[in-house]
Amino acid sequence: MIRAALLSLAVMCWCAGAHAADPAPLEFFEKQVRPVLVEKCLSCHAAEKPKGGLRLDSREGFIKGGHSGAAIVPGKPKDGLLITALLHTDNDLKMPPGGKLPANEIAALTKWVELGAPWPEKVTLAAPDAIAKAAAKHWAFRPVQRPAVPEIRNPKADIRNEIDKFVLAKLAEKGLSLSPRADKRTLIRRATFDLHGLPPSLEEVEAFLKDDSPSAYEKLIDRLLSSPRYGERWGRHWLDVARYADNKGYVFFEGKEYPWAWTYRDYVICALNEDKPFDQFVTEQLAADLLAPQDAAAQAALGFLTVGGHFMNNTHDIIDDRMDVITRGLMAITVTCARCHDHKFDPVPAADYYSLYGVLRSSVEPTVPPMLGPAPKEPDKAYNTELAAREKRLVDFVTAKHATLVSGARSRAGEYLLAAHEARNQPPADDFMLIADPGDLNPSMITRWKQFLTDTKKRKHPAFLHWHAVSELSDTEFAEKAPGLLKAVSGAISSWLRRLASRRNQ
Repeated sequence: MIRAALLSLAVMCWCAGAHAADPAPLEFFEKQVRPVLVEKCLSCHAAEKPKGGLRLDSREGFIKGGHSGAAIVPGKPKDGLLITALLHTDNDLKMPPGGKLPANEIAALTKWVELGAPWPEKVTLAAPDAIAKAAAKHWAFRPVQRPAVPEIRNPKADIRNEIDKFVLAKLAEKGLSLSPRADKRTLIRRATFDLHGLPPSLEEVEAFLKDDSPSAYEKLIDRLLSSPRYGERWGRHWLDVARYADNKGYVFFEGKEYPWAWTYRDYVICALNEDKPFDQFVTEQLAADLLAPQDAAAQAALGFLTVGGHFMNNTHDIIDDRMDVITRGLMAITVTCARCHDHKFDPVPAADYYSLYGVLRSSVEPTVPPMLGPAPKEPDKAYNTELAAREKRLVDFVTAKHATLVSGARSRAGEYLLAAHEARNQPPADDFMLIADPGDLNPSMITRWKQFLTDTKKRKHPAFLHWHAVSELSDTEFAEKAPGLLKAVSGAISSWLRRLASRRNQ
C-alpha cells in the first residue's frame, strides 16, 4: 500500500510540473532531443522573430504554441501539432518545409512528448548563430587591449608610474586615498614574502637599510627575482593550475606514486627562474615531444598533461581530465560538459570535444620519462646494469603472475563458475569493487567468467545449456525441479544432434 501511494504521488508530482526531477527523462532530452532542436528548429523558431509566432527554445514555447495552436500536449503526441507537422501527413503543415527529419529523430521527439516533455528547469536553448554571437563576446576570447590611463588631477598625488594612476582612480571612486608610504624595514619584508614566500634574513634587512641610493628598491627586487627561491615561490601557483601531485589517486592494482613527478615541478621552477617566454612555456607543456624531441629537459614539461589522477585507470576519464586542465588552465573555458552534449554555456560542441579527445587518445604516456639535463658523454655502465636487472625482475614477475592466473583458471574453473554465478545479479563492477574476494580468487577473472556465462546464455551455447537450465533455481527448489529441467535439456540436445547428423548424411 505504501509503495502504491508513493507511486501515485510521484505521478501527481510529474503532472504538476516536476518533470525536471527525474534524471532519466532529462538525460533522454539532452542526448536525443536537444541536438535536434538546436540543429533543425531554432534557426526559425527562436527568440528573435519566430516564424508563425512559435518558439521552440523553451518548454513553455512548445505548450503555448504559435498562431496555429499548441505545438505539444505533454504526454499526448497526437494532440499537438508538432508530431503531425514532422510526419508530413497534413499538406498544409509540414515541418521542416524542405523535407522530413530522419525517422530516428521523429521517433525521439515523439517519445519525448510521451514522456511529458521533460526539460531542464529555467533553461532556454540558443540557436547556432546565437551561440556563435555569444562566443564572439566571451571574455576569454577577447584580445588583450591596453586600457586608457586615468587622468589624476590631484597635484599632490604620489605618482611614480602609470599603475599608480589606476590605483588612485579606484581609490577615488570609493572616497579613499593612499596609505602612508611604508618604511624600508616593512618594504623589504613585504617584497621578500611576496617573491620568496619567506621572511628576509637579518643580514638582508640590515644591508637594505644601509643602502641610501635612489635605486635601493630596484636592486632589492632584482636580487629577489634572480634567486632560485622566486621560482619555488611562484611556481606553486602554476602547479595548482596543472593539478600537480606526486600520486595517481585511486588505482589499487598498481603503484599509485608518480616517481618522476618532481621533474615537472623542477621544470616549472626553472622556467620561472629563467624567465622563459610564456608562449614557449605553454607550447612545451602541450607538445614538447613533437616540437623539441632532442631537448631532454623540455620533455619534463609534458607533466602538465600526465600528472593528473588516473581514475582507477579508466582511459576515458584520464583523457577527460587532461582536456579539462588544458581548457580551464589555458583557455578560461570548460569542455568536459561536451563529453555528453553540446556545452550549454561555453561555445563548445561535442564534436570539438571528441576532436581533441582523438588527439590525446593517440598519444602514449612513457613508462620511464626521458632524463633531465644533457646526456652523459659516456654511458653509465653501473646504471644500465642495474636498470636491466630491475626490468628483468619486473618482466619475470608479470610472466609468473600471468602463468599463475592461467593455471589457476584451469584448475579452479569450478570455483570461478560458482563465484561468477553468485555475482550474476550484482551491478557491473568497476576496479574499485574488484579489490577483495573471500575465496582468494582473482576478482577480474570472476568478472570475465560472469561475462562469459552471459554470452553463452545469449548464444545458447550447447555446452552450457544444462548450466543455464538450472542456474536460476533457488536452493529449496533445486532438488525437486532440477532433474526434470536437465532431462528436458538432454532431450533437446539429443534431438539437435540427430538433426545435425541427418543433415550431414544428406
